[in-house]
Amino acid sequence: MKQNFYIDDFTESNYERLVDIAKERYRFIFFDEKTPIEPHVIWRHDVDFSIHRALRLAEIEAKLGVKSTYFLLLHSEMYNVLEKRCYIKILEIEKLGHQLGLHFDQSFYQIQSQQELIDKVSFEKALLENLLNVKIRAISFHNPVFDSGLNIKQEKIADLINTYGARIYDNYKYVSDSNGYWRFDRLEDVLKDSTYNRLQVLTHPEWWVPSPMLPRARVQRCIMGRAEAISNFYDDFHKISGRY
Repeated sequence: MKQNFYIDDFTESNYERLVDIAKERYRFIFFDEKTPIEPHVIWRHDVDFSIHRALRLAEIEAKLGVKSTYFLLLHSEMYNVLEKRCYIKILEIEKLGHQLGLHFDQSFYQIQSQQELIDKVSFEKALLENLLNVKIRAISFHNPVFDSGLNIKQEKIADLINTYGARIYDNYKYVSDSNGYWRFDRLEDVLKDSTYNRLQVLTHPEWWVPSPMLPRARVQRCIMGRAEAISNFYDDFHKISGRY
């Protein structure tokens, strides 16, 4: 049987509809908030490819009066937090009432010990805090490797709440859109199922676009958008400097 990837789900308009459904029953909280008694959701974004898409989702959430956490990847091939245009958009996300977290890629380093893991996480945490002048409170692992010999399921790492820590990971229904489709359960089905009182929802902003597209086309959209932005930057610089 052919798998249904629900390609039509991954649009901006449907994202707004899903968040609206969620807010009817669930209270949106941050990772560092005290666990409420009532049904609640911790909504998170692992920003792998696009700060521009992240800001668009942040705007939709702010419009609906909800909050989420945006985890920034320092080793993305697709964006650079030190790049001014990205930096400005990241600050806009935070100003909309959302939190920023660290999306840590353990594969970037050849980490040999738990202390080295803590040191590298501490380094990246400090970099983001100094750059953005915000408090980083949580960490999510990029493509986590659980059998690496390192403990990446402890509750806190370098004083950051771990999204894969047992308290959250083992006690919350987990829904993810990794690779551009629903990895385990379709989000809409989970939101409409009264069985679940605690949710952790993971989205990746690059998958949510104005109109339905296949996953590879959505990535290609990010690539072409970044290429166009860099080209325009080059052209604008030379126009301003009078070198044309």
